[in-house]
Amino acid sequence: MGAMAKQSNERTIVEVNGTPDAGKPSKPRYRMAQRNGETVKLRIVDADSPRFAADFQAAFAANVRRVRRENRAVDGD
Repeated sequence: MGAMAKQSNERTIVEVNGTPDAGKPSKPRYRMAQRNGETVKLRIVDADSPRFAADFQAAFAANVRRVRRENRAVDGD
């Protein structure tokens, strides 16, 4: 027990200039759900995935594209 108390935790600080590259996202997975009596398609993002950052960014970008497309359809009427 005394040997464990003497161990030091060395920390490495990495400085990142700019945005870190999240890599390529994995193939998107979806599931269907009911919302207000309407069936909607939801994109699944696995939080334990090694590609979580890339998958999360891809899901966010897909949501932004969808909302902008819907807004253009409303404004065009």
